[in-house]
Amino acid sequence: MSHKTYAALLAFLMIAVMIYPVTGQEEFEWNRQIPFLGAQPTLVLLVQFSDVKLSISRTQAEQIVKIVDSFVRDASYGKTWLEYTIHPKVITLPKPMSYYGGPSAGAQRGDDNQRILEFHLTTIQLAKKDGVDLSQYKHVITIHAGKDEATGGSANDIWSHCNCVAPKILYFLIEQYGFDTVESELKRQGYDWLVELFMHRTRNGEGRLLSGIETVAEYDFPSVMAHEFTHSMWISDLYVYAKDGYSTGSEVGIWTNMDAGSFFDPPVDIDGWSKYLLGWVEAITVEKDGEYTIHTLDKPDEPHALIMPINDKEYYFIHARRPVKNDAALPGPGILVMKVNKFKNRNVEGEPFMAQLFDANPDTPRECEQYATGFRDPRSFMTLCVKFDAPFYGPDGYSATWVSKVAGGRTYGTYQLNLANSEYVTEEGFRISVLSFDESAGVARIRVSLGGQPQEEGGETTVVTLTRTVTGTATETLYTTTTIVGTETRTVVVTVTTTQLPVSTGEEYISIAIILAALLFTVAIIALGRRRPRMPPPPPPAW
Repeated sequence: MSHKTYAALLAFLMIAVMIYPVTGQEEFEWNRQIPFLGAQPTLVLLVQFSDVKLSISRTQAEQIVKIVDSFVRDASYGKTWLEYTIHPKVITLPKPMSYYGGPSAGAQRGDDNQRILEFHLTTIQLAKKDGVDLSQYKHVITIHAGKDEATGGSANDIWSHCNCVAPKILYFLIEQYGFDTVESELKRQGYDWLVELFMHRTRNGEGRLLSGIETVAEYDFPSVMAHEFTHSMWISDLYVYAKDGYSTGSEVGIWTNMDAGSFFDPPVDIDGWSKYLLGWVEAITVEKDGEYTIHTLDKPDEPHALIMPINDKEYYFIHARRPVKNDAALPGPGILVMKVNKFKNRNVEGEPFMAQLFDANPDTPRECEQYATGFRDPRSFMTLCVKFDAPFYGPDGYSATWVSKVAGGRTYGTYQLNLANSEYVTEEGFRISVLSFDESAGVARIRVSLGGQPQEEGGETTVVTLTRTVTGTATETLYTTTTIVGTETRTVVVTVTTTQLPVSTGEEYISIAIILAALLFTVAIIALGRRRPRMPPPPPPAW
């Protein structure tokens, strides 16, 4: 790591501690595998304020933590779990909740950066004063009195969050320069408070790094704690942020607890890509055309996913889901395709996304539903609109009945979902076909093509996939030509096979003239043929 990169990391670290998320492209690979396996030593602190006292008991708090522990155990196939300790004494902060949770001057929402930092520092300092040895823990969960601003409706409430971006950057720095060097450099530059928050030493002097300090309200759903704990394992949000740092919409939608799935009861599982980063699932890297078998995310069977590299920065991640176990709240099964950027640490509106979900049917509207917004206070609820579509094998689509808790009761909404797409092409020319999806067995077979690229073996012929529009005549996409004859739309299939040419010749793999001739011949045949009922054109590519 160069000195320039070190300086950039340190500068970003300073910003990350104060404001999350920030915008801009980082100069290091943020999304690489950092396994979180085995016991996760976790300290749980109960916190109240001078004016707002904690209403839940230690036993009730432990019940919530146990739910999160069970969620993590199931999501990781037993590979990871919380080894938690609940501090027996409730920590009382010296100032009112509005002091720590109130917005910055001139702002209408959110927490003041300096005061929320004071909230964390004071809590940690008082815990140490009570004899807590933070070097024995990897995670800290703070459960505070009162409500979460995201759901409570008051600007003076504290927004549930995880202070975990800074520790991840510290991890990268320590990995390169060592604990001692990073610690001394931070202190030299006057950032002792950063060391006090995240960098601790055992009694024999060994350096230990906290992965995150998570903050949730006593009225939050357990799924909020599970979401924030996933952050503490250095997994990013998968919804979309506006430039001001607040959520502006959904991207991966209901398919992960790192987006809209965290609102459901039970909460949706962690998505396959995040599990891959955590070291919980295996993925096959696709290097040549072929058929591949993957297992649904709810099963321990491997492999769970496919990775299709695009370039040094991006790849496609493909995994399968069905509505069982942690995914019981899903409306149905699906094969999900995500486009991932390894160097982004969030999805920011107006910028290239870190993780983008392929929408199988972009023409279908987003469905909306009301969701309760408080674990122990169901009186308030919100409306959330998300993408329900995911590509999967099935010709007819299906209906799903959605159940959610509202105002202490239940409401039912029925959605007709059109998930008939089982084959599509990416903007890079990769072709992905779902050959079969055995929902009962949790097994999917997928055929992938790298867009006619030279193969490592065979080499006699190559099927070339092209997307091309011939103005006024026809559109050839994925071997399917939609031809308009008068007022009627007809769909025919065109398959082109060509002998693979040596790379050194510089010649094209296929002649445009051959394609045009094939299209014109098709038009002529259809024009002379018997008229058939009008067929709708295939949906356009989603990328």
